[in-house]
Amino acid sequence: MSRLHLLSKEEALTLPLRLKLLPRLHLTPPRPTSPTDFPSANNPWDQNELMQRSYNKLVSSMIAEDDNCFLPPLDGPVRSRVGIADLQVPSKAQREHKDGCAALRNSKIIEAEAHLRKAVKQWPKYLAAWVVLGQVLEAQQKTDEAYGACSQPLATDSNYLPAYLCLADISAHSESWNKVLQLSTRALEIDPTNDAVAYDYNAAANFHLHRLPEAEKGALRAAEIDKSNADPRVHFLLAQIYEAKGDRQSEAAQLREYLKYASDPNDVAMVKRYLSELEKPTK
Repeated sequence: MSRLHLLSKEEALTLPLRLKLLPRLHLTPPRPTSPTDFPSANNPWDQNELMQRSYNKLVSSMIAEDDNCFLPPLDGPVRSRVGIADLQVPSKAQREHKDGCAALRNSKIIEAEAHLRKAVKQWPKYLAAWVVLGQVLEAQQKTDEAYGACSQPLATDSNYLPAYLCLADISAHSESWNKVLQLSTRALEIDPTNDAVAYDYNAAANFHLHRLPEAEKGALRAAEIDKSNADPRVHFLLAQIYEAKGDRQSEAAQLREYLKYASDPNDVAMVKRYLSELEKPTK
């Protein structure tokens, strides 16, 4: 029976809208091969609860006070990427984008969408605004529109990294893992050394496609790049990989790695309870 249980697509649809803005990794277990493979209803590992508390702690700082207001998972180093076309944006479009970012900081997602639509209407080559608009649409479960918005920058700049990551994020929501693999691979071709997010998605796609060696390699690389453990949930993916490999020792080690960076006492208690179960002698 699978022990680690990360959000399924169906569970994600039941979460509050703003929670969808947080997760870097939209992970689900591979499809069970039999009813006994489903997680137990008494499973002490409650990923929903963990993600909700993580969201509550991060939401106030999730949108930086700068020219780009990418939502997670693009709110880290990717945020600093500027497309050439974005250097030529007219002032009116810039103001609409800025107002859209301000609306997002105040959790006014409908107002943000309106401003961002005006920004890209005034300047159709506004790469960053298109990506944020796509993220806002995806947060509202407007998946087709979101995918279209995040695809727009690539017509202007085929190497615009945030667009590929936005598309990978949307595809992961839809559990289109072959597409996630394709998009994340392209992102890594653009930047193979600094982009932990692309390695995250590449590893998640390989995991769901049952390519465990590739998944492990990508997840370890993501953890290596993200030295500050700004988002340590990659260790959950590694724990799943090691569970699938039957490596309980490494699985436990990854959960202990998460504990090094956990600050919420409830998170700590939850993971410790799970570790206690994991470390019980096997019969």
